[in-house]
Amino acid sequence: MNSSDANNKPAKNVPLLPAASQLAPPTYIPAVPARWTPADSVDENPSFSLMDYWDAIRRYKFVVFAFVVVGALGALVLSSLQTPMYRAHTSLEVEDLNENFQNLKESDPTAQAPSAESYFQTQVKILQSREMIELVIDKLNLMQRMASPKHFWSGWIHRNSNADPVLQQALQRQQVIDGIQQNLTVQAWGEARTAEIFYDNSDPRLASDVANTLVQTFIGESREIRWNSTQNTAEWLTGHLKELDKNLRNSEAKLQEFARSTGIILSSDKQDVAGHNISEDKLKQIQEELSRAQGDRTQKQADYETAKNTPIESLSPTQNNPALQNYLIKMADLKSQLANLSATYTPEHYKVQQVQAQIADLQKAIDSERANLLRHSKDDYEAAQRRQQLLAAAYEDQAKSVSDMAGKTIQYANLQHEVDTNRELYDALLLRIKQAGLAAAMRSSNVVVVDQAKPPVLPYRPNFPMNTALGLMTGLFVGVGFVLMRDRFNRNIEAPGISQGYLRLPELGVIPAAKLASRRFAWLPASTKAPLQLKSDGHDSVTREHANLAEAYRATLTSILLPTLHGEGPRVLVLTSPDPGAGKTTVTSNLGMATAEIGRRVLLVDADLRRPRLHRLFEIPNSFGLTDILRITTPLEDIPVNQLVRQTKIPGLCLVPSGPTTDGLSSLLYSPRLAEFLQRVAKEFDLVLIDAPPMLHFADARVLGRHSDGVILVLRSGQTKRDAAMLARQRFDEDGTCVLGTILNSWDLKNFRSPYAYAYSDAYKYNAAV
Repeated sequence: MNSSDANNKPAKNVPLLPAASQLAPPTYIPAVPARWTPADSVDENPSFSLMDYWDAIRRYKFVVFAFVVVGALGALVLSSLQTPMYRAHTSLEVEDLNENFQNLKESDPTAQAPSAESYFQTQVKILQSREMIELVIDKLNLMQRMASPKHFWSGWIHRNSNADPVLQQALQRQQVIDGIQQNLTVQAWGEARTAEIFYDNSDPRLASDVANTLVQTFIGESREIRWNSTQNTAEWLTGHLKELDKNLRNSEAKLQEFARSTGIILSSDKQDVAGHNISEDKLKQIQEELSRAQGDRTQKQADYETAKNTPIESLSPTQNNPALQNYLIKMADLKSQLANLSATYTPEHYKVQQVQAQIADLQKAIDSERANLLRHSKDDYEAAQRRQQLLAAAYEDQAKSVSDMAGKTIQYANLQHEVDTNRELYDALLLRIKQAGLAAAMRSSNVVVVDQAKPPVLPYRPNFPMNTALGLMTGLFVGVGFVLMRDRFNRNIEAPGISQGYLRLPELGVIPAAKLASRRFAWLPASTKAPLQLKSDGHDSVTREHANLAEAYRATLTSILLPTLHGEGPRVLVLTSPDPGAGKTTVTSNLGMATAEIGRRVLLVDADLRRPRLHRLFEIPNSFGLTDILRITTPLEDIPVNQLVRQTKIPGLCLVPSGPTTDGLSSLLYSPRLAEFLQRVAKEFDLVLIDAPPMLHFADARVLGRHSDGVILVLRSGQTKRDAAMLARQRFDEDGTCVLGTILNSWDLKNFRSPYAYAYSDAYKYNAAV
């Protein structure tokens, strides 16, 4: 197959669209979108997912790696500049001290009952106190052995010739103390009652000496403090013993004198004096007799009142004497006889009268006996009443006597209590003195050294592995933070799908970077900036990266040429970009070649009058072009089409160069011949692609857009700003120009940023596998 045949034959497996002769006249009516403003776009600060962050880290992994390396190297450099420090370690155990040994705490008015935990923490604070450090300095003569750092006031004091030597000595000592406190670390473990002592110094021998001396000093001082406390307690108790002895003797003398003056008779038990004297016993006896007399008087009074107010027949047998009871029985018998006789005889009958006379005599006897009964009962009641009164008077007299004796007894008990209290205090104080003497003789310690400090062999600081790890982690965090912040505030359009969210425009296609394209196709670029050209020597030498690039242009062309709702696609399109460098010329030329490949006639118009490039890409002279067409006055209908356009080496692809540069380039586009020219070529070609200059810098693209079926914005991945694209979209919307969509050019396939990016990546991987 020769070169001409290869160029005229379409590529295999590519469906051919209808040729220009088969198409109806151009009746494409672009659908103008509703008025768009930047407020219609998505949030200027959209939310990011974890996958977005991970993609950002992957894209800038070398930046993160550089931060990690710098952090590790910085840590190593800083570690090498540090002075090696050696750490000596010793540990001790602080046992719970029996502060109440021999009950001495009860003799100390300032003693409290601290918990074991508080006692242990107190001992740890004492271990780090200034006093302990000063004792260590004196024992080890550290004023000459240690090289302390310069103090804040040391320079001023040395410059002052009249400085006091005492002040200089105090300042030097303070420097040594500050150095020890700065390098001393105590870790306390409350549950185990152990303390770990660490001391850092550039001299390993000095480090171990300071740690061991500090522990030994602490043990000795704690033992000395306890001994001094016990000794002071014993001395204080001895001084108060004499005073207590004097108080005891005086209280005993007062007690004896009071007993003699009052005549109190004491029982054998001196504790029961107030409850066992004779007066109280007699008072109790009278009280008992009075209680019985009151009960007897009450009973006699009740019997008398009953006998006085109750009929004779109703009296109980215990209140009637035998004679009276006999009379009552006879009375009842006579009344029964009378009742029987009255039923038989009249009242005048002698038997009735005889019985009535007997009843009268018996009634007199009963009345006489009742009077005797009342008299005896009254006498008994009065006698009981008199006995009660006598006993009450005797009780009052005896109570007065007991009351007087009770006051004396209470006073005696108070004196006795004072004597007993003084004796108890004296005995207790004497016992405490003996116990304090025993405790003072016992100089025990509750601090046990678990490990002695030994001179360390290896330095503790700097820790190169740890510092390096910290440097690595710091570099990693800083690098990741830098990358994420950089990506977060990056306003470039870098990946597919982003422009759709901000511009509300369809993304017609994504063109990958040429160096990352994959899969075989019959296009081969003449140079890195040249358009793809059809190869004439077969497919064996075509690289895979050109295939994906061609497939990307095919997909983009399909998005452009698909029929709209009116049944026909656009005929005249303007390709522009917001800013220079977006690759619109390359996209225009490759779209033209892709259109020519499917058998359509396509015309490329280089309307970038200031920086024309299409004539160089297709190796066509720029002696006649668009500027000449717009400037000449010959009617366009009289000029053949083959004189207006230039045929390229690719069949079906023609070009109108920009033409020679002349003055007033921008005004040429306002000529009415522009609309006539576009209408003329739209009838002759299936598709007209106009390469316009960047629209934010020049108004040419806006003028051309008014005479076209639509505008396509070419955006360069990683270079075009969102703000520039949104401004370009707004300008076209204000002009009433239809923007068909965007094309993302030079997208790096490895930089995933949006969900759409994975779809493009999978498609290219599928193509590479064919």
